[in-house]
Amino acid sequence: MRRRSDETMTEIAQILGKAGVLLFTLGLLIGFAMAKLRNPRLGLSAHLTAVQVGAMLIALALFWQYLGIPDGWATIIVLAVIVSSYVLTFGILLSGVFGASQALPMAGAGHTASKSRETLVTFLVYGSSVVMALAYVAICWFAFS
Repeated sequence: MRRRSDETMTEIAQILGKAGVLLFTLGLLIGFAMAKLRNPRLGLSAHLTAVQVGAMLIALALFWQYLGIPDGWATIIVLAVIVSSYVLTFGILLSGVFGASQALPMAGAGHTASKSRETLVTFLVYGSSVVMALAYVAICWFAFS
C-alpha cells in the first residue's frame, strides 16, 4: 500500500531523498563486492563514501524547506549535489577496480594503473569534489544569509 507523501515536502526534497536512498543502497551493495576489487581499500572507500553521501542527501532532503534556497538556484544546486555525489562514488569505485592510486594516494598505496585510467579517475574524483564543495558552499551561503 502506497502512502501519500507529506504535503510540506517539496518535489526537490523528494528527489534529494530518493537519490540519497538509492546511493545509500548502492553503497551497501559495494560493500559486498569490495573484497573482489583490485584494491579492496579503495572499495572500502567507495562503500563508505556512498553510504555517507547518501545519508547526507537524505538529511539535505529533510532540511531543504528550511534552507531558503531561491527557486532560481535550487535546480542547479540539487543537480550539482546529486550528480557530484554519484560521480565521486563511481570515481572511487573505478579507482578500486583499476588499482589507480594517483587521485587517492593513501588508500591506493602500492597500486598503479595505466596513465589513461589514472587520468580518468583523477578527473572524476577531483572534478566531482570541487563541484560538491561549491554546491555546499552555495547552500551555506543561502542558509546563513
